Amino acid sequence: MGSSNRQMRAFKRWMNHHSIHYSGAIDILIHQHQVYVQALYNIHEGDLIATIPKQSCLTVKSSGACDLIEGFGLEGYMALSVALMYEKSLGQLSPWFGYLQLLPHSNPDVPLLWSVDEIDDLLLGTELHKVRFWNK
Repeated sequence: MGSSNRQMRAFKRWMNHHSIHYSGAIDILIHQHQVYVQALYNIHEGDLIATIPKQSCLTVKSSGACDLIEGFGLEGYMALSVALMYEKSLGQLSPWFGYLQLLPHSNPDVPLLWSVDEIDDLLLGTELHKVRFWNK
C-alpha cells in the first residue's frame, strides 16, 4: 500500500508541475496496481472535470526520441511505442516519469489497443475520440 501512495503523490506532483488540473467532481486512485478515475457525484454533459495542456501529453513529437523516430521513418503505433520505451528507459530523468511510473509493466489497457466499438463506447464526446489517431 505504501508504494501505491508514493506513486500517487508523485503522480499528483507531476500533474501540478505540468498544469494538469481536475475538479472536485472526480478522484484518482490506485487499487490493486491499477489507476482509476472515480466520479464523486453526478457529472453532467458539458461539466469541465479536467484540463490537460497538449504540451503535457507524451507524443512522438514531445518525446526526447523524436529525431531518432523520425530518422527511421517510424509512424503510428510503432513510433509511439518507441517514444514510450525511450521515455521509460530514462526513468526519473524523463519529463513524464510521474505519469509513466503508474503504467502497468505489461498488457496496458490503452485506447490504441481497443476495438473500434470500445473506442466509440468509451471515448465518444472526448477530444481523444475526435482525433481518431488509431485509424492512421
